[in-house]
Amino acid sequence: MKLNARVTSFVGGEKLKAYVSVLIDDKFLVKGIKVIEGEKGRFASMPCRRTKRGEYADICFPITKDLRQELEKAVLDEYAKRLEEM
Repeated sequence: MKLNARVTSFVGGEKLKAYVSVLIDDKFLVKGIKVIEGEKGRFASMPCRRTKRGEYADICFPITKDLRQELEKAVLDEYAKRLEEM
């Protein structure tokens, strides 16, 4: 599977660092993935929406652990690369 990540915008927030889009196999685009600085380091947060109960629910997400890790690696690698370029 080919994942092509692209940072769409940097955010100067304390926890939220950037928004990233990922193109999967040149066929499916996922926009709005967030790079978050958490207590245990950076991680990728999938796009979500607020439910009627006030909770947040992911709109799309990887089903397998392997795909989750691959997607997160692509997102964080692209974020780190763009930071170095700045």
